[in-house]
Amino acid sequence: MEDYKMILSIQKGTTNPILRQKAAAVEQINAQIKELVLNMIETLKANNGVGLAAPQIGKSLQIIIIQPDPSEPELILINPQIKKVSRKQDILEEGCLSLPNLDIPVRRPIKITVKALNLNGQKIKIRAKDLLARVIQHEIDHLNGILISDK
Repeated sequence: MEDYKMILSIQKGTTNPILRQKAAAVEQINAQIKELVLNMIETLKANNGVGLAAPQIGKSLQIIIIQPDPSEPELILINPQIKKVSRKQDILEEGCLSLPNLDIPVRRPIKITVKALNLNGQKIKIRAKDLLARVIQHEIDHLNGILISDK
């Protein structure tokens, strides 16, 4: 098992080219993808984050892990796509594990609808609002090579 916590610490900053690429869709959810997801969860918790995208640990794949509330289970989204956004937006400061000690005000829709696959390969649809919507949007930005410093 690779040490993804170490990879995350090496990847910090905008110099990592993977952070600037559009991540590839996951074609098949196999044992390697499941192991990657488990490592991402471990890395997210070890770094006290609320969300993590695979490119942040050096894997250019469309996988995000979300856990804004540590008492709730992690939300695993594979190949996520935002299908609908609210007109109403707000501006809040966001931080990022890839850009430590940097908080930037970012304008985002307060409600979104997302379609994705779960870890079992089942199609799921999520209607998210407030913090959950913001974190999902932030992590999907990573899948598209966008950092908060671009905002």
